[in-house]
Amino acid sequence: MMRIFRRPQAPLDLGDFDLLLPRQAETALPEARQALLEEALWAEAQRTAPCAPRSRARRTAWVALPAAAAVMAGAVIVAPEGSGTSGTDTRPPKAGTKLEPGTTKGLSATVDRISLAAARQPVLEPRQDQYIYVESKVTGGWVDRAGGKEKLVVNPLHSRQVWHSPDGLKSFIYEPGHKFMDKEGEDLDLDPAREVTDRGSYNSVKMLPTDPDVLLKRLYGSGRMGDAQADWTAFGEIGQLLEEQIATPQISAALFKAAAKIPGVTLVDKTVDATGRTGVAIAHTSLNSRQEWIFDRNTYEYLGQRDVLVKPYRGLDPGAVTYETVVIKRAVVNAKKELPDGTTL
Repeated sequence: MMRIFRRPQAPLDLGDFDLLLPRQAETALPEARQALLEEALWAEAQRTAPCAPRSRARRTAWVALPAAAAVMAGAVIVAPEGSGTSGTDTRPPKAGTKLEPGTTKGLSATVDRISLAAARQPVLEPRQDQYIYVESKVTGGWVDRAGGKEKLVVNPLHSRQVWHSPDGLKSFIYEPGHKFMDKEGEDLDLDPAREVTDRGSYNSVKMLPTDPDVLLKRLYGSGRMGDAQADWTAFGEIGQLLEEQIATPQISAALFKAAAKIPGVTLVDKTVDATGRTGVAIAHTSLNSRQEWIFDRNTYEYLGQRDVLVKPYRGLDPGAVTYETVVIKRAVVNAKKELPDGTTL
């Protein structure tokens, strides 16, 4: 078997790898971290190959909260009532499932509403000695090569909990439902003397420009707007920041406005998240897969993301959901493994 990881990586061109921050000097990586990096690069190679859907690599130093729903320091935000997953069918949709088509009609107005909702969120300023905690429900895929044939297998929806320090140097991930992760959780602290640090952390995201056009140039790096791969990568980079990262309300609004300028971005009037909630989506389609950011139809609150196949791929039919995430709870806590209620994992 070969692993497929959840979060998108930047292209293998190292000049484009750091889309959000200047690249720092390369240093030697510990063996465990090197293995994770190699796996992520393999997943990226699969993503950029012809007829491959977007792979998602588990980020070790980057962990993200939805930017559209920043939380007050010390507070806990829980998903709306009725968003639980009990009884939810987590299998990929059956063959022949019809996807709602995307359109540019109404896209600008919807993004304006999403940006306004994001800009109205309270500002979160965690202390440097605190941790950002996120509990979510996720699915992800891996490649089964049993019998000499490659088949993409999608894991059932399961819980994921993360703790990350604002500087990105300290983190812990607890995801016992992940097929390949340690069932007791993985401690992923970084050594600032040996490793690239502060990439994608709360501190670095806080420094992003709030002008959508300037932000978009930063996202593209050396890529060219209108190039299919560069457009897909820029959209994916914003998607990373929506998943388990915190951004200021101003940066959140700028991210959505920047996304609307990416060629190929559309509005999907009706979609559904992993817990069955319906909403609208901002979407972008690659050769085989459509990435959707899902928002509440009435409040325009960010709900989650999903990837849906638009063409057959490795044993799955169009309409199959290969990745989903919804945030259940977010909080700022004082220590790694501490839960919002004050108990310890």
